[in-house]
Amino acid sequence: MNRKEILSLSAGIGFFIIWVIDLNAPTPVEIQGKFWLELFFHYNWLMFCMACLFYYQISRNERLKEEENATKAPNKSVKLSPKKKSKK
Repeated sequence: MNRKEILSLSAGIGFFIIWVIDLNAPTPVEIQGKFWLELFFHYNWLMFCMACLFYYQISRNERLKEEENATKAPNKSVKLSPKKKSKK
């Protein structure tokens, strides 16, 4: 895994944990009893989590595709240096 995959996955997990904690927190008095406002009060953390997880999946698929293409293509960029003869 490269750095952007690790960061996006950990951010997604972090936002999920914040969402679960936020669900257990009391909602403000101004919002209580209004269904849509209660729903959207907690909904943002879940959407941040999903966005990070989708980005993780996209970057992972791109990395796997690049690795697959690298193994299929002949490796012409690697130049081997000729071995030097050892003196006896």
